[in-house]
Amino acid sequence: MTSTDGPFSNARRNLSQLRHSPVCWAWVATVLGIEVLVTAFGGPHRQPVWSWYEWLGLSREGVFSGKIWQLFTYGFLHGNWWHAGLNALFLLLIGARIENMTDGATVMKAIPLGIVGGGLGHLALAPGAAGSPLLVGMSGGGVAVLILLTTLSPQSRMMPLPVSGKSLGLGILVAELTLALCNPALGVPGFLVLGNWMVHHGMSGWFEMGHACHFGGGLAGWLFGRWLLRPRVSLSRLRRDRERREAEAASRTR
Repeated sequence: MTSTDGPFSNARRNLSQLRHSPVCWAWVATVLGIEVLVTAFGGPHRQPVWSWYEWLGLSREGVFSGKIWQLFTYGFLHGNWWHAGLNALFLLLIGARIENMTDGATVMKAIPLGIVGGGLGHLALAPGAAGSPLLVGMSGGGVAVLILLTTLSPQSRMMPLPVSGKSLGLGILVAELTLALCNPALGVPGFLVLGNWMVHHGMSGWFEMGHACHFGGGLAGWLFGRWLLRPRVSLSRLRRDRERREAEAASRTR
């Protein structure tokens, strides 16, 4: 069956998904509510807010000194309203599709997994010299829900790009890992040449983004998707397995 009002039908469906995505709206309200609180107390560069960032933002020094909670809490802080707003919008638009495909529990699990996965990716791959900025932001959770969507719908076309979900998900993971490794501050042989070339051609701003975090969050989303798609044990399957074993046992006794 095809629809004669394709664009309008898609718009209505998307709006309906947004209206019926309470979990995603709760995440958006949390992100924006925290940003309102940060702004009300003077912003991230003033006290007492800066002490919140030092306590809750992610750094190697913090985690290695025992502040394990930073692997999760960093996701709720942002550098400014643009940062918070874009992440909130991304969570809503992508997360709503997953919430309507599956249920709210899937989104409730995917975003924290992406935050933690992004934190681990940052600790493993991002430069960590003294004076490195704190990692903040929900982008690890955002990339996780995007890769989860491409994993659950590998054959779907991910408009506006004319590619399948599987190709888009793989491309994002490869691109984020490559950009993380190309950071000249890491000095990874081979990737360093490409990183220096990018800096020489005015693309140093690419390395100010959290590519290692994005890769870690995306990998967490992919693993979660594969876990959701794993073969499930059902009563009919158990019955078939029992009948097969009984038939093999009977054949051996003949």
